[in-house]
Amino acid sequence: MKLLHFSDTHLGFSEYNKIDPESGLNQREQDFYVAWQQVIQGIFLHKPDVIIHAGDLFHTPRPSNRAIHVALESIQKISDAGIPLILISGNHEPPRIRTTGSIFESIDLFPNVYAAYQSRYEKFTVNNVDFHCLPHCSLTEEMDASYEALVKGVTGDANVLISHGAWGGKEYGMGEFNEQRLPDPENLTGKAFNYIALGHYHRYVAVKENACYCSSTERTSLNEHDSTCGYLIVDFESGERTYHEIETRAMIKSPAIDCAGMSTADIYQRLEDLADEKIKEAIVQIQLTNIEQDAFLKLEMRHIDDMFRDAFILEKQLMRKSDAAGASQTTVKIEALPLEFERYINALENTELEKERLQKLGAFYLDGA
Repeated sequence: MKLLHFSDTHLGFSEYNKIDPESGLNQREQDFYVAWQQVIQGIFLHKPDVIIHAGDLFHTPRPSNRAIHVALESIQKISDAGIPLILISGNHEPPRIRTTGSIFESIDLFPNVYAAYQSRYEKFTVNNVDFHCLPHCSLTEEMDASYEALVKGVTGDANVLISHGAWGGKEYGMGEFNEQRLPDPENLTGKAFNYIALGHYHRYVAVKENACYCSSTERTSLNEHDSTCGYLIVDFESGERTYHEIETRAMIKSPAIDCAGMSTADIYQRLEDLADEKIKEAIVQIQLTNIEQDAFLKLEMRHIDDMFRDAFILEKQLMRKSDAAGASQTTVKIEALPLEFERYINALENTELEKERLQKLGAFYLDGA
């Protein structure tokens, strides 16, 4: 049996006040749809026997109509092709009020689709293999009950586990407040799994010989600038796996520049050395530390922006020396007001807000301020 394992597609993710000229959508949102389509193409190229999605199909519990359309259109094609798709919900997807329901209720209606999303263990048998699903559980009690059910549920000879969370603790965590910790299920059950498909950690890594994170399909943070995006093809019998990298927007997080003793002209020169062809259409972050007070006051943000005009977006982190000798440094992060407002709106947990409309209004008024 050949498995295709992918995860953390985060459909509906959007960031930065930039619009894709062809679709009219937020460009970062469109980037995530482009990455998704590359995996869908991979599915029909490799023709796996079973597809596994290990959580965070969507970025929010209440995805936009566009995100839902993109997902359901592809799931329909997979269903029509007769390829079983098994997916679980991740920590970004459980509704805060359960009575409002979940988009997974609709996804679960497709033939050949098996969805585990109700904060409890579920087992699906496909092609004589038991797939044990541990979706994100919002409560510790639900997680404990799911593991108790898993211990009882492993009865067959062919077993695959699908789970979403931080394996063994913080090492494979994303620093999110609601991520769940995953104990080793083989130690817990006393049974060996043929494969353990993990989601949540946005890097490709084998935590055990038979247990893997497959990475995400796009990066949600500059902290992931040095990671790749893609999916895994796993040979069920042999355990052999092949990682397929997909094309995504580049992220560049430059090493911090120590500006102690440097003039404004010196700083500009160092920045010009960074602004090469690699930054074209990339998300770029620069960090300047120990900036002398006089040099800091003379820095022109527009001049720096012009140096990096070929970048998709430029994030600047500036740290100047304190006026008081020997005192700790103060971090000053300077960005355009429309960008800061957009980040503020995206960070709000209220899912009922029309965030896209608020962002457009904010950009309209702040650009003219």
